[in-house]
Amino acid sequence: MPWPTDALSREELARFGKELIRQTLPFTVEDRRRSWWHFWTSFAALALFGVGAAAPLWWPLRLVFSVLLGLALVRMFVLFHDYMHGAILRGSRFADLFFKGYGLMLLAPPTLWKQSHDYHHGHSCQYVGAEQGRLPLLSTHTDLGTFPLISTEEYARASTWKRLRYRIARHPLMILLGSQTIFVFSICLVSLITQPRHRWWSLLALSLNLATVLLLSHFAPDLLLYLLLIPILVGSALGVYMFYCQHNFPGARYPQGEDWDYVETAIHSSSYMRTGPVMAWFTANIGYHHVHHANSTIPFYRLPEAMAAIPALREPTVTSLHPRDIWRCLSLKLWDPAAKRMISFREFHQQAAARAAEGISQGA
Repeated sequence: MPWPTDALSREELARFGKELIRQTLPFTVEDRRRSWWHFWTSFAALALFGVGAAAPLWWPLRLVFSVLLGLALVRMFVLFHDYMHGAILRGSRFADLFFKGYGLMLLAPPTLWKQSHDYHHGHSCQYVGAEQGRLPLLSTHTDLGTFPLISTEEYARASTWKRLRYRIARHPLMILLGSQTIFVFSICLVSLITQPRHRWWSLLALSLNLATVLLLSHFAPDLLLYLLLIPILVGSALGVYMFYCQHNFPGARYPQGEDWDYVETAIHSSSYMRTGPVMAWFTANIGYHHVHHANSTIPFYRLPEAMAAIPALREPTVTSLHPRDIWRCLSLKLWDPAAKRMISFREFHQQAAARAAEGISQGA
């Protein structure tokens, strides 16, 4: 899939990037009253859905409230994400305490989140290959802040054990169970072993969550189900999938070395997820991901405005939550550097079989 910047020289691309960043700067100005409005309405939604999930209602109604609570968790997590970028509520001591506590309860210790997510933004879709000297993580690189990705060439050379690890890491269940695979295991448990400077944050997050689960399971198992397990499953599945598909979609590229350019990959290897107004609210416009990667200090409520105003941001690759688009994104497993696109395992094996057949015919 061609990119609009393909025809530019390195010098032209550098000028393009500087100009695009310049055009985004007016949209980084925060409307403080608007930020607080979004914070408090999001908090009210959490409280309302939480009360409904906790109330002794008919179980289908509690289930509805529980699912809505999970969606509201996603919205507040995007606000946490924006705060950590410095896009909203900068300098507020209350916001700092609230969001740090929120991150701990959702198993995203602030220091670890900032380390991995800042690296992700600074090296978005830069091909780094397989894990080198790291533990066999099941889902993400805690230091890179992204899903592992290897090329067709590297996969062809990989051992059976390495292939199995990689297949597990890219399996849809890793997204569905994102709270356990990514936040519990890859972020918190692995950091206890590998990153001493973050150890106390990880231990605090794990301890708070374990204490909550034990208390609710003993005194109020129904609250454990409706206030914690179902909302976390719904919220983490949606949130992790959106993060996944924003950089793993038809048209995304993973350049290496000097071929990688920050602005080019930020806007062309980040997708735009088209949603209706309801899901746009619950996801706090994180679907405007190419705009967010162009400048991460733009408040989430100004992302649509920036996309409409800046010509270079108006024609992104579009995804959605339609099952067809979800399948297309989830089927992409390997980076094919020759074709400059992501392919499925099935396509990889078809290519390997075709090469083998061609070799046999040439040998005959």
